[in-house]
Formats: sequence, C-alpha cells, structure tokens
Amino acid sequence: MNPERILVALQGDEADDIPLAAAVALAPLIKADIRAVFVEPDPASYMLWTGPGAAGASVVTSAIETVREEAAKAAVEAEARMKRHLENLADRGVHASFRRVTDSPSEAAQQARLVRMLVACPDAAAGKGPLSGFTASCLVDEACPLFVPRGGAIPPKKICVAWDGSREASRAAFAAEPFFTEGVEVTILHSPKNLDYADRAAAAPNRLANWLAPRGIKAKSQAVEAKGSLGDALVEAASGADLLVAGAYGQSRLAQFIFGGVTRTLLGAKDGPSLLVAH
Repeated sequence: MNPERILVALQGDEADDIPLAAAVALAPLIKADIRAVFVEPDPASYMLWTGPGAAGASVVTSAIETVREEAAKAAVEAEARMKRHLENLADRGVHASFRRVTDSPSEAAQQARLVRMLVACPDAAAGKGPLSGFTASCLVDEACPLFVPRGGAIPPKKICVAWDGSREASRAAFAAEPFFTEGVEVTILHSPKNLDYADRAAAAPNRLANWLAPRGIKAKSQAVEAKGSLGDALVEAASGADLLVAGAYGQSRLAQFIFGGVTRTLLGAKDGPSLLVAH
C-alpha cells in the first residue's frame, strides 16, 4: 500500500481509456494507489414530475429500471477497462480498487477526500458528459486537484505554470510538486492582466522561482501578452509543454459562466498539454 491515492472517474465506455492510462503512468511517479470510481446519479432524481395516477407511476418505474440496467452494464464495462489497464501494476507496487457510487454529484464527490488528485477525461473537465458534475464538485467543493490528460509525456519533461500569486495558483503548484524534479524544464507564465494593484507583488514570478529552486529547478519566466482572452494566450504559450499547471476559479463559477474566464478556457481547450488545476 502506498501513501498517496489517485482517484479516477469512469463512465463505462472508451472515454475511460484516457484517464486510466494517465493514472497508470502517474501512480508510480507519486507513490500512489489507484481508486477507480464509477459514478451514476440516483435514477429517481431524474423524475421531477410523474403525472397523476397509477399509469404515470408505472411509466416512471419502468424508466427507472431501464436506467439502472444501463448503469449496471456501464459499471461492468468500467471495471473491465480498469482491470485491463492495471493488470501489471501490482508487480510495480501499485494497488487498485473499484467502487460503484450511486448519488448526486456533490455527494459522490466526497470520494475525493484524502486523495492526491482526480484524473478525469477531457470532456468531463470541459463540462460535458455524465461525469461533468462530479468532476466540477471534486475540484470546487472538495478542493481536489484535477489532472486532465491531453498530450505530452508523463512524467512531464517541460512544465508551464500559470502564476498570479493567488491562493489557487499556490495550491496548484503544491499539487504539481511531485513533477518538479531536477532536470525538468519549468517556465513561469505571468501577466498583469486582471490583476489588482495590491495583488501584483504576490504575482511576481520570482516568488515561485524561489520556491522551486531548492527542488533543483532553475525556472525561467515568460510574460504573456494577452490582447484578447488570457486563457487562450496561456494555452498558446504552453503549446510546447507536457503539462500546464494553473489555479482554478479565482472568480466564482457563476461569474466565469456569465462573463467567461481563464479556468473555463483552460478546461475546455481541445489541444495543448495536459492540465493540472487546483481551487
């Protein structure tokens, strides 16, 4: 048994292969066991209004049974995919478990407590598909770091850190600490855009560089010129990296939804490096 845990969100189809492959690569690196979880909503929660009479109740009961049957098939598929990906990990000292959880996303997200990070597929991180609510609850409500595998090497050889001195950016840097090893190339991306005057001292890139130095990292800094969206500029600046590390939802999620925001852009990017974010 290892001291850390990686949580992997599964939905029972081919989309599971991406986070499972990433978890297999990450686990030995951060000395973690893998906890796979298949999350399904309570079918009864779908039925907000059933109509009067026995006929309506009969239709609802049939619909609930259908949903449960499909969920059971997906759970079997999710566990089978997990076993295929993890069949050789025990020889490397990594143990794995599988759990099927039927609950609301916010309640199911309690599975993210005491884990090092959640690994989820890109669609779930972007707010699409059956795991989107669970993924968002883990990141925001449970403050669990989220790793989104897109491309690049694991372990990463080139890392970009989006740094604004915020609490969220600091938590993301801590979450990425296992990746900051001697020989890794680290670039600190910084921009004065969206910063209040009082925040600019904390946002100085040398603060992060000084934290990285005792870890054998001589980081370089790069100013990001954002004429339009800062999120798009960060994705472009990190295009040659294996991993982009960033804070998430410095603004409220509602404000991000209404006005747009850096986090939504980073989570929704289709291309670019893998992403590690923390709230």
